[in-house]
Amino acid sequence: MIATATQPTDPVSLTEANLPLAGRIAGRLHRWYHWVPAEDLKSYAYLGLALAARSYQSDRGVTFVQFAWRKAMYLAIDEMRKDGVLCRRRATPRPTFSSLTPETPEPATLGGQEAVERRDLCRTLLKKLHCGDRRLLMMYYTDQLTYKEIAKVFDISESAVCLRHKALLKKLRKLAKVSA
Repeated sequence: MIATATQPTDPVSLTEANLPLAGRIAGRLHRWYHWVPAEDLKSYAYLGLALAARSYQSDRGVTFVQFAWRKAMYLAIDEMRKDGVLCRRRATPRPTFSSLTPETPEPATLGGQEAVERRDLCRTLLKKLHCGDRRLLMMYYTDQLTYKEIAKVFDISESAVCLRHKALLKKLRKLAKVSA
């Protein structure tokens, strides 16, 4: 059902009048996220539709169906991310501290000596950090935790983890220059 100027544009009426649209949105989401149960996707689609109805403005010259199709879809995806059902894919792979792995390369192999030196430098630099800072870096690089997961462990905000991580990398670079 398409909302027109003669129909009420209050969020509740719009949501109720366009419930079949939520079913179509759930179907589309199911094609993308087939591992998420269909009932959960329907719930997220209904929530997305309700949130879209709250922000819809009929005087913009766009029908509610046109507006809600995209808005509700992306709001549903955002809600799934908030609930931890989905997580963002990294554009670039996360760097690893390969030098922190227990395997020690043979110095005789090509590049083995440099790898041993890098590992020793990392070990020396990490020892100069406070325990909590070392823990944050280990959680990020070896345990592959996200900022959000680390924030829960330290009981701080996600942005604080990001800033702290950035500051630690800067500090390590400074320490590496001094050590070299």
